[in-house]
Amino acid sequence: MHTLVLLWGMLVVGIGTLGAQESIVQNVQNTYDNIDNAVIVYEQISEFPVTRREQTFEGVVYMKRPNYYRVESEQQTVVTDGNTIWSYNPFTDQVIIDLYQEEEQMFTPDRFLLNIPDEFYVTVGDRETVEGQSLIMLRLVPKDDHQFVRSMRLWVDDSRWIVMKAEVIDLNENKNTYHVRDIQINEGVDENLFSYQPPENVEIIDLR
Repeated sequence: MHTLVLLWGMLVVGIGTLGAQESIVQNVQNTYDNIDNAVIVYEQISEFPVTRREQTFEGVVYMKRPNYYRVESEQQTVVTDGNTIWSYNPFTDQVIIDLYQEEEQMFTPDRFLLNIPDEFYVTVGDRETVEGQSLIMLRLVPKDDHQFVRSMRLWVDDSRWIVMKAEVIDLNENKNTYHVRDIQINEGVDENLFSYQPPENVEIIDLR
């Protein structure tokens, strides 16, 4: 978060005076610092230009500090209790179990719907209207040229200082767009959600 503050403090694009930008920084930082737990329902649209395919589905993110999260969708289930991480792929019927490492966690929706990843440079764009709501758009580019994600854009609701839409483009030009449909912050999350019992008759690959 300190990286975000330093970068954002230098931006002069689309938002106005330096004082206004500093106010944005402080508000965003306060929001993320004060999140103890959250539940986000999102819609994901995946576009694959090579095959000209498009998929739309819903998912849910559960998180609790310091390192608890659970992401559920028809594409995958990823769960960690801060020590172990379980990744279930329903299409291959495989569960991969590994030790959780924060700096190497999978690129799941919680990383940008509930945070701004430190490994990206951030610039502030103009306001844009998204589904009738005026949001501030942020552009993110990776600091590492070898990062699988080539670029991101986030749209922030400045009445609550939370991300309402995210667009992620990878090196293969595949694009995933996430729309937040519902969000609950600091209303409590059952800690039992952050342990995982693999379904019966699936292949378990334990890398611990």
